[in-house]
Amino acid sequence: MIIKNRVLRRMINRVRWILDSFIWGFIRVFPAFAKKKKARLPVAIGITTFLNRFDIFFKPLVRKLVFLFPGCRVIVAANGSVLREEQQRYLHELREFCDGYAEIELIAYENPVGLSRLWNSIMKQAGEDRVLMLNDDLKLKTGFGKFLVNSGILKEEIATINSSWSHFLLSQQIFSLAGPFDEELREVGGEDDDYLARLALKGLRPADYRCDTVGRKKKKRRGVPQLNSYGKDMTNEAGGYSSYNTDYLRRKWEISDDFFEGAVEIPRQRNKYWKLKSNTSN
Repeated sequence: MIIKNRVLRRMINRVRWILDSFIWGFIRVFPAFAKKKKARLPVAIGITTFLNRFDIFFKPLVRKLVFLFPGCRVIVAANGSVLREEQQRYLHELREFCDGYAEIELIAYENPVGLSRLWNSIMKQAGEDRVLMLNDDLKLKTGFGKFLVNSGILKEEIATINSSWSHFLLSQQIFSLAGPFDEELREVGGEDDDYLARLALKGLRPADYRCDTVGRKKKKRRGVPQLNSYGKDMTNEAGGYSSYNTDYLRRKWEISDDFFEGAVEIPRQRNKYWKLKSNTSN
């Protein structure tokens, strides 16, 4: 019965996403439709992106965000790439696209940097504003704005959505208190766990909000390597993201599934007890 109910919920959820996609299609044809769904946000929106995701992920997301939140600052941090010629073409097209929106502030890198660097650059660009940080591979329902306005998340100092750092809110107060994301994490992966552990050392834990109007898009290109900005196939990397970052975290922290003396707990199922090693600092 539990399995049947779970399957039924997934089917209903999928149908809802399909129905909402038709609404988005209608809005593209008749943009004056659904004005009441637009919302003013008292935060800046931050988006991290890179070359491989420009057309399939980034552009559709920006169009939806600009429609839902007119006038809201959108700070885009575009990573560099080891593919020099492709990166130059990408940056040219990216700048042309972003120039079409007065809301967008673009931070562009030619050479690859870590996700921590991208997040830090957005937080610094935002000035005094809180930032709603978003991955570029998100799908949004037309009701996403209503969720943000009515849920209470915009009043938080730090909060995640659906327990995921694909979408989280961070205030400048917490960013100053906990410090920037660790840029020794030079690729992608582990930034959230490192920050959660550092927050826990200060007695802080993010709030979490459940939301059915945002989700991750599925990668449909099966058999095609998922290359990051460094040209590495992430399916061959530790944790599915970066062996380098994984090794760095193990050098920086003692990590265990079970509690041990001096450890702090972070909200995750595995490897949830963390303690800074004596030769490191946060």
